[in-house]
Amino acid sequence: MGFESILYADTGQETVKSEPVYFQDLRLDYLMGILERPVKEYAVQQHYYTLPATAGLIHYRHEVFKDLSVPALYEGIKRFCLKMQRARRASGLASESQEAVQAASYHLEAAAFYWEGLLAFCQELSDCELVSQGMRSLREYLEKHMSKLQQEGFEEALNRAREFFSKIRFRLIVGDEHITVEELTEEPDWTETEGESVWERNYMKELAELLKLETDGEKDYMEGIFPNVLEPSYLELTMIQILRKNNPEIFREIREFHQRFPEFYSDKILRFEEEVQFYISFMEFKKNTEKLGYSLQEPCLSQDGRFSGTGVYDLALVWVNAGRDYMVVANDFCFPEKPSFFVVTGPNQGGKTTFARSVAQALYFAMMGLYVNADTFLFPWFDGISTHFEMEEKLQSNSGKLKDEIDRLAPMMHQNKKRHFIVLNELFTTATTHDALIMGKKVMKYFLMRECYGIYVTHIQELAEETDTIISLVAQIEQGEEDRRTYRMLPMAAQGYGYSDSLVKRFELRYEDLIRRLT
Repeated sequence: MGFESILYADTGQETVKSEPVYFQDLRLDYLMGILERPVKEYAVQQHYYTLPATAGLIHYRHEVFKDLSVPALYEGIKRFCLKMQRARRASGLASESQEAVQAASYHLEAAAFYWEGLLAFCQELSDCELVSQGMRSLREYLEKHMSKLQQEGFEEALNRAREFFSKIRFRLIVGDEHITVEELTEEPDWTETEGESVWERNYMKELAELLKLETDGEKDYMEGIFPNVLEPSYLELTMIQILRKNNPEIFREIREFHQRFPEFYSDKILRFEEEVQFYISFMEFKKNTEKLGYSLQEPCLSQDGRFSGTGVYDLALVWVNAGRDYMVVANDFCFPEKPSFFVVTGPNQGGKTTFARSVAQALYFAMMGLYVNADTFLFPWFDGISTHFEMEEKLQSNSGKLKDEIDRLAPMMHQNKKRHFIVLNELFTTATTHDALIMGKKVMKYFLMRECYGIYVTHIQELAEETDTIISLVAQIEQGEEDRRTYRMLPMAAQGYGYSDSLVKRFELRYEDLIRRLT
């Protein structure tokens, strides 16, 4: 099968344009802001919104990551993308320009960046021992694409037009009342001047420095000197007229190249440039997370329903506390080899919600074919993730919090979702304990009938009564110190304590404390 996509192989999967509902609950929206920083020029979010449609895509992406872990290839891809950015920018200027010579010149510049990028990238792919199907099929397609362009005379026409264009030599003589444009017909003087020839010196850089213009390494120094890249100044238009009159063959070559190759980009190469940003963004994110002292590891897809992890931590919590003296506690978990629910109880502020979030985060990254926030992570195939976290009551609504919770829960159940991973956090908190117990059991039974695994964080101890599909986990406290949480979850029977008294005492919220502070 030929190359189609570096992210979706040949599945033809469409991307999701809107943020999934579970992003906010799992704080993936916060992580998304960090992930997109290195590739802000691209719309990478849509790929993070789209879970792969097949299990095969997970393996496909893991292989691509192995290839990108080779520094030479990774840096080569980033250089190629920079060339493509410059090519597309020049193409945009060519299509917007109203001056024929200017438009043709920008078109020639775009073609030059494109071809130079293809040549260098093709060589780098040839020099690498590629292991992934995606990168190998890309290399094969790239070679065919370049061969087709060469057969059509693209490279020859490009070089000829650039050669003619490079022959233009002129200087400006600035007088008190006029500017003289003088064409140079003599051969350049290649006398070395401080290690570089006169003709190799970047005079535009020197002029930019003289005029104190802000520039960077990738920007053309002509920007900022002339008022608008799409609106030639009077001086520029005059120069074009003079040079075109004296060198008609040069401008003819530029126009002919534009007419002969009005479209030269490959849609698949453009798609690769856009999709590979997904890998680049995560590679940079992984590197920066590891600098914070937390590792991201490759997960493993199980074929028999096994679902377990060790050293799983909340990735958003790591980044929220980046730069602080703060340690994020990791946990282990192991589901039975069949659909089941963890019911997590224990002391208030004991890390129950953080645990549920961390497992769901790791599953999300695993399902995306990415590295996960865990030491080891083994997971079965899921069709999706659904979450319901406790929310503040909406004052503007005419209904209570319970009604809002049910309204949010209803779509999760009415869509008849199967093989989803479910996270329920403090559900039915405003109902009576009896009603919340009945509704909670019915909700879990519903999802278990649909082969879902899940985590239910609750203050209702009776929901944690163990069966063959319900496993009780309890947030731990330091032995003998009720006010100190360990933030570790262990499988054991629910204890029946919230330890709220210890928090009231710790933060001086007892009646006598409040009276003392208010008087």
